[in-house]
Amino acid sequence: MKKRHIIIISIILLITSSIIVCLNGRNATFDLDISNKENIKIDYDKNYINCKYNITDNNMNLYITAKKNGKTNIKVTGKNITSNNNEEILDINLYNHRTGIITYGSFFGYCNGDLSFIISFYIILTLIIIYMIKSYLINIKKNMYSYKNARNLGLIIFLTIPSIINIFFFFYDLLYNHHKSIEILIGEMRENIVVFIVLAFPLAFILTILVTISNIVLIIKEGKTWKNMLGIILGGFICITTLLNIIFGVIYSEKIVLEILSYILMMCVIYLECVFFGVCISGIVSAKYIPKFDKDAIIILGCKIRSDGTLPPLLQGRVDRAIEFSKMQKETTGKDIIFIPSGGKGKDEIISEAQAMKNYLLQQGIKKNKILLEDKSTSTYENLKFSSKLIKEQIEKPILAFSTTNYHVFRAGVIAKKQRLNIEGIGSKTKSYYWINAFIREFIGTLSSERKENIKTLIILSIIIIILSLIRFI
Repeated sequence: MKKRHIIIISIILLITSSIIVCLNGRNATFDLDISNKENIKIDYDKNYINCKYNITDNNMNLYITAKKNGKTNIKVTGKNITSNNNEEILDINLYNHRTGIITYGSFFGYCNGDLSFIISFYIILTLIIIYMIKSYLINIKKNMYSYKNARNLGLIIFLTIPSIINIFFFFYDLLYNHHKSIEILIGEMRENIVVFIVLAFPLAFILTILVTISNIVLIIKEGKTWKNMLGIILGGFICITTLLNIIFGVIYSEKIVLEILSYILMMCVIYLECVFFGVCISGIVSAKYIPKFDKDAIIILGCKIRSDGTLPPLLQGRVDRAIEFSKMQKETTGKDIIFIPSGGKGKDEIISEAQAMKNYLLQQGIKKNKILLEDKSTSTYENLKFSSKLIKEQIEKPILAFSTTNYHVFRAGVIAKKQRLNIEGIGSKTKSYYWINAFIREFIGTLSSERKENIKTLIILSIIIIILSLIRFI
C-alpha cells in the first residue's frame, strides 16, 4: 500500500461518513427508562425543535427533529420515573448545527451516524501505522545502519501503543453498547497519553536502575569520565521527567494554557523515550544480524592492544568472530574470504593494532596470503575508509563485511554507509555494561542526525495536542 492509496481511502471514508451523518444526523432519538407511565411531562422549546414521543411498558421513546439553529434542551419530569418516589427532572441538552445536524450534550456530542466517523478515524490510523511499519521493514532491508530508521521505529512505537489502547477501549465499549461521541473520543485520546506514561513509568524506573548499575561498573572498569556517566544522566532524566509528567497529568491546572503545556511536555518525553527504545532495538538487531555468505573480505576494526603486543579480550573477540564467519561462509558456499585487520600504532603501543591481529590470525592457522594489513588508521572512520581502498586495489567491486564488538556494530555501520560502502557488520560478544553507553551514544546521534525530522514531528504533535485540547475546551 502506497501513500496515495491511503489518501484516496481516507477521502472516500470521510466523504462516506459525512453523507451518513447528513442523512441520519438531522434527527435524534432517545430511549428513557420509566417505572410509571403516569404524570409524565415533556417540556421543550417548540421554536427550535419538534418532539414526538411514544411510551411503552417501562420505556419512553423521544423522536426529535431540528427546526431552528441554536442550543436548546428538553426537560422530562414525572413521578416515579425511577425507583424513587420523588419527581425527577431529566435534562437533555441539544445543539442544533447550521447544517441541520443535531448533537446531544455539546457541539461535538453524540449524533446519529457519528459512529461512522469514529470507525473511519481508526481505519485511517491503522492504515497509516501499517504503511509506516511496511516502509520501515523495506528500508531496513536496504540499509540496516541508519539513524533515520531508528527514529522511524521510535515514531512507530509512539503511535502504535496509544492507538492500541484507544482501539481496545473503543471495541470494548461497542461490545457493551456504550456509544462514543467524537468529544469523548478526543478526550480519551488525550487521556491515553497519561495512561501510556503510567505504563511506561515502571519500565523507565527499571531502566534507570539498570543504567545506573551498568555505569557504576563501567566507571570501575574503565575510569570516571563524563562519557561513562551518560547512562546515569539519561536514566535519571527519563525517570524524573516521567514521574513529573504523571504528577502533572493528575494535578494540572484547569486553565487551558497550562493544560496544553502539560500535555505537550508529556508528549515530548514519551516521544523521546520511544526514539530511545527504537535506537536500542536497532542496535540489538544489528548486533544479532548474520551477513550473507558472499563476502570477498572482512575488515576487523581495531582497538587498543596490551603492552606486550597481544590482544585484549575485546579485540580477540572481534578477530575470533571474523574467523568464525569465514568458516561459516566456507562451509555454506565454499568461498574463501580475505581478512583485513585494521588499526594503526598508538603512542603507548609497541606494534600496530593491525600487526597484533595479524599475528593472532597466523596463530589460528589463517594463511598469510589471506591477510591484508591496514596499519595507518586511527579511528573507525579511517578503519573502514583505508581498508576498503586497500581491497579495491585487488578487487574492483568487493563485497565486504566488518567485524567489531556487538555494541559497536550499529555505529560502525552508520559510519560505513556515510562512505557509501557496500558492507554488512557482524558482532562479537562483550560485557553487558558496555551496551548502555553505546545505546545512549546512538540515541544522541539519532537526535542530532535527524534533528530536523525530530523537530518537525514534535511541532506536528504539539499542534495536534493544541487542536484536540481547544476542541474539547470549546
